[in-house]
Amino acid sequence: MNQVEVIAPATVANLNVGFDTLGLALNSPSERMILRTFEGNGVRLILEPDSNLPREAELNVAGKAAISALHKLGGPFGVEIEIYKSIMPGSGIGSSAASAVAAVVGVCELAKLIDRDLSEIERLESALDGEQIASGSRHADNIAPALFGGLCLIDPDGVSSKLPVPDGLHLVVLHPQVVIETAKSREVLPSTVLLQDAIHASAWMGRFVQSCYTNDLEGFSTSLKDLLVGPYRKSQLPAYDKCELAAKNAGALTGGISGSGPSSFWVANSKDKANAISKALEVVMTTESVDYNIHVTTASNIGAHAV
Repeated sequence: MNQVEVIAPATVANLNVGFDTLGLALNSPSERMILRTFEGNGVRLILEPDSNLPREAELNVAGKAAISALHKLGGPFGVEIEIYKSIMPGSGIGSSAASAVAAVVGVCELAKLIDRDLSEIERLESALDGEQIASGSRHADNIAPALFGGLCLIDPDGVSSKLPVPDGLHLVVLHPQVVIETAKSREVLPSTVLLQDAIHASAWMGRFVQSCYTNDLEGFSTSLKDLLVGPYRKSQLPAYDKCELAAKNAGALTGGISGSGPSSFWVANSKDKANAISKALEVVMTTESVDYNIHVTTASNIGAHAV
């Protein structure tokens, strides 16, 4: 029996300007799994006693991703997975992506011990097989940064490219303790958008990419305009408008909805500013009687990996 422990980062998807196309890995929080081989085939799951996750591998994000990876490897062994959830499902910071990616990376680490492995594309595809169970789609805006780390741009063909992250980027991620399922969050979005909004969104995306390559944090922040999705989703987040006002008064350069929510992210240019933003958001959540978690963090250039 061989064993490996893997951690995978939480992620912020969309970043306002890149709906279904941008994702950023975070230094915290992260997901942890322990995988071990057994003789035979298949995937067995060990969940925490109070877990509400599916216990059948085919119906579980991590289980399905592991099954897919093992199939691509030719089924050289069975895998038992201990899953420790620290990113709440439905949080909007890539809970399902972290699970899927951790499972795939763990399987590949075990496969390396018998001189087998999967390519980056194969790893991505297997992780998407798991993600599809949770979101009903194969969008890689959380999967790619969880797998590769850093800031990822995913094109319409599903090809992921890493963009440079401007120096000095600090983030505050606020997670109200409510659940918004990705599939349901998509139901509030319109099927078409105004041409003018599409033009402006494209221009801001161009400015965003340019700011990444010129190490321009101010331009990076200015370009994070949410014209296509945020106006329809923000009503699903507790006290979002009050959070936005408080964060900006405390020094946030910009902010927005992380993925499908309910988490939001706020951009700062220093740790001190990030801490001030965190305290301001805590006041709003306490005043509104909303339970929450909050993370003061930075971007991680490292994706899921063995520890």
